[in-house]
Amino acid sequence: MTRLFVSLYLGLLSAIFVFFIIAHLINTYLYVDVENIIRAENFISEVALLEELDAHITPQRRQILLDKIAEHNQSIITAVELDTIPEHIQLALQSQQAWFDDEEFDYFKAFTPVRYFQVKENINHTLLQIDEKVSDITLLTLVSLIAFSCFTWLFGLHQKLKKIESTLVNISQGDLSARAPTKKRFQVGRVNTCLNEMADQMQKILGSHKQLTHVIAHEFRSPLFRMQMILEMLLTAKSENNTVHIKALEDEIFALEDLVDELLSYAKMERAELKLQLEETPIGAYLQGLHEKLLIECKHHLKLTHNTAPTFNALIDNTLIERCITNLVKNADKYGGTKIYLSASVAKNTLLFCVEDNGEGIDIEYRSSIFQPFHQLTNKDKSLGFGLGLAIVNEIMILHNAQVSVTDSEYGGSKFTLALPIKI
Repeated sequence: MTRLFVSLYLGLLSAIFVFFIIAHLINTYLYVDVENIIRAENFISEVALLEELDAHITPQRRQILLDKIAEHNQSIITAVELDTIPEHIQLALQSQQAWFDDEEFDYFKAFTPVRYFQVKENINHTLLQIDEKVSDITLLTLVSLIAFSCFTWLFGLHQKLKKIESTLVNISQGDLSARAPTKKRFQVGRVNTCLNEMADQMQKILGSHKQLTHVIAHEFRSPLFRMQMILEMLLTAKSENNTVHIKALEDEIFALEDLVDELLSYAKMERAELKLQLEETPIGAYLQGLHEKLLIECKHHLKLTHNTAPTFNALIDNTLIERCITNLVKNADKYGGTKIYLSASVAKNTLLFCVEDNGEGIDIEYRSSIFQPFHQLTNKDKSLGFGLGLAIVNEIMILHNAQVSVTDSEYGGSKFTLALPIKI
C-alpha cells in the first residue's frame, strides 16, 4: 500500500510538471507569442519618438536617449552590422521594424540612414534581479502548494485504503465479522459500503451452509432410521404384511425426496442461480388451474375466491409463483384449521395472492422470524415445521422485487399475502 501511495504521488507531480511544460511549448510555438509582440510594440513606440527628435539632436544626445530607453526596458542596446544578423531575421526586418523572440537576441532598425541594433536583457539590472527572485519564490511556493495538496489528498486516500486493506486481510483470515468503516471521512466512494454488503452476504451464505449441513445431518437421520426399521420389519414380517411395510417405506422415500428438493431449491435461490422467466399470464385462468391441482393434494377444504377481471393479465414467473402458493397452501393444510381460502386481487398497481385458514394463527412475536431458513416455530405446544418452505417463498418474492407478509385472517387463522408489483 505504501508503494502504491508513493507511485501515485510521484506520478501526479510528474503529470503536473509535464502539463506546465506542454502549456509553455504550446503558448510559444503553436500560438502567437503575445508577450514578445507587446514588448516589441512598446519598444518601437519609444524608438519612433526618438526618430522624430533625431533631426534636432546630436549623435551623442541620440546615444544618451538610446541608453535611457535601454535602461527603462532593462536591456542593453548595441549597434550591429546587417551581415551579423541571422538571415531569417534580416528577411523579417525588411517588412517590419523589430524582431523579438524567446530563442535569440532581439533586433530593431531605426533612423535615416537605416541602422541596426541588437537588444539583449541586462541580467545585472536591479529590477530583473528582483523579478527573478520573485519568480523563483512564486514558482517554489506554487510547487510546494501543489506538492502539499497532492500529499495531503493522497495520504488521506492512502489511510482510507489501508483500513479497507486491513478489513480484507481480516476477512481472508477467517474473521467474517470484520467490516470497513462507514464514517464519511473513511469512505472511498461506495467501496466501503459495497465491501460490507459483500461481507454480509458471505457471512450469511456461509452461516446458512453451516446450518444447512446441520439440518441435513439432523433431518436425514430420522427418515433413514425409520427406513432402516421398516426394512428390519420386512425381514421378519409375514408376507401378508409386506404391502403395508413397503407402502411405509415408499412414503419415507418420498418424504426424503421432498426434503432434498427443498434443500436444493433453497441453496440455488440463495446463490442467485435462479433467473426469472416472466410470462404474460391471465391471472383468473392461472389461479383456477392451480386451485384444481391443489384440490387433489389437500386434505382439508380449499376454496377459491378472486375478484380480478377474467381478462386481467400480468407478467409473472408461473413456475415460481406456483411454488409460493403451493408452499403456503400445504402449510395451511398441514398446520392450519379445516378450511383454506385462496384468493387473488388487484390494489394500487399491486397483484395480491392470499392464502388464509381458520386455524389458531401465528403470534405477532413470531411473525418476523418465520421466513428465516431452517426456522421451526413452536406455538402452544405444537411444533410447526415451517423449515425451508417459507424461506423459499421469501426468496422468490425477492426475485420478483415483491413482498410476502403474514397477518390475522378474518376466518380466525393466519393470512399470508404475496404482493407483486404489476408488470403488464
